[in-house]
Amino acid sequence: MDYYQLTILITIILGMLNRSEAQWWYLGVVGPYTATEYGIEQKPKEARSKRAQPCEDMPFLGARQKELCNQGEFIIDVISEGAAMAISECLIQFKDRRWNCSTFDTTDVFGKILTLGVKEKSFVYSITSGGVMHAVTNACARGEIGNCGCDTSVYNRDTKNQFQWGGCSHNPDFGARFAREFVDSKNADEPSETKMNLWNNEAGRQMVKKEMKTLCKCHGVSASCAIKICWRSLAGFNEVGDALKISYDGAKEVKYNPRRDVLKPAQKHYAKPTKQDLVYFSESPNFCDYDPSVGSLGTAGRACNRTSQGLDSCSLLCCGRGFYSQVKDVEEDCNCKFVWCCTVECDKCRRKQEFNYCK
Repeated sequence: MDYYQLTILITIILGMLNRSEAQWWYLGVVGPYTATEYGIEQKPKEARSKRAQPCEDMPFLGARQKELCNQGEFIIDVISEGAAMAISECLIQFKDRRWNCSTFDTTDVFGKILTLGVKEKSFVYSITSGGVMHAVTNACARGEIGNCGCDTSVYNRDTKNQFQWGGCSHNPDFGARFAREFVDSKNADEPSETKMNLWNNEAGRQMVKKEMKTLCKCHGVSASCAIKICWRSLAGFNEVGDALKISYDGAKEVKYNPRRDVLKPAQKHYAKPTKQDLVYFSESPNFCDYDPSVGSLGTAGRACNRTSQGLDSCSLLCCGRGFYSQVKDVEEDCNCKFVWCCTVECDKCRRKQEFNYCK
């Protein structure tokens, strides 16, 4: 497919899709260049030229989102990076689950699961909101965003004379403010759904903050650490994903109180959710069978582990339908050795390996 054909195809697809189904995280699938109706092709960062309001050409963004992503020359690239990072982390976290974070090349990206008030949707909203905050905070520390800087508020924290603050601490408050304005600005029409989405958006951002670390470097004669300089840094986004996955497993069922416009525990004896908890309204489908109306692709044909006792086991993943095995030839590196200087050379060896798939 040539450049012109790609441009026409993208324009037709975006025009056919219901705008209410469109989501900003589509940027994470196609990138900030191919996402425009004019089909601007992707370029490496060092080769980019200043673009005139590219966000105006993206129908899956709301009005406020278009304003925000036009505030800086490359802010749309940072948002796209955050969305892509979140989608990738979702796929990693759920690769062994019945719902494996199925994604699609459409502007809703995650499919019909977003029409349900289930905890899978809660995870999607939290991880994508956290992804934008993480990417924006990192870009700020790298000096790629003009109106922000290092977090100097950490200098007010008591170190008990164990170290000195220095370096450039990441500024999570700036990242959270931007993500809140951008992500929360486009939401559902239904008040209860909006409340749930906003809660989970904030839970994702709170988790990014919670997972931050204090990093230090020693200075002194012969590594004596006479002076210890420390700064605050974001954790890797995989650590944020791990933490949100734990919150997903312990997500709190809630119900909406329209009179007070608040969420409260679904049952009186349920614990009240904290700001870092994910919340949901209804139980998830079992995702065993193909049912596109609820975003379930089923587990038929999925690879499973017949020796596992976990969620990736053939008994659980295949929903009791059984599995079949195939033996395949696998090529891998072997007899590796270090060659001076400085490479590692390996032979290629073939062996037979058994693979198991759900019926």
